[in-house]
Amino acid sequence: MANNVKLLRFVGEEVLAEIVEETATHIKVKNPVRIVVIPNKADPKNPSVGYAPYCEWTDDKELTLSKNMLICIAEPITAFVNQYNQQFGGILVPDTKIIT
Repeated sequence: MANNVKLLRFVGEEVLAEIVEETATHIKVKNPVRIVVIPNKADPKNPSVGYAPYCEWTDDKELTLSKNMLICIAEPITAFVNQYNQQFGGILVPDTKIIT
């Protein structure tokens, strides 16, 4: 169950993954995906966002990544967490907006 989903900003790409373990030099992640922008030909000002496999030439579900090129670790927006959890079987996070 994906309960520690984080946005990892590396030099050149952003990765969404569940953090399994972290040391001073490495971070172990589960089910990593790259965040990609998908152009919208009908409305170029409104592209879509999707996920692509990270390290696509392996069947490994967990990877150990060097922090050498890591810029930051951040909390992703709720929509990203929910889409990730739907894909990998985690719990959906309720939207925190209150409508009156």
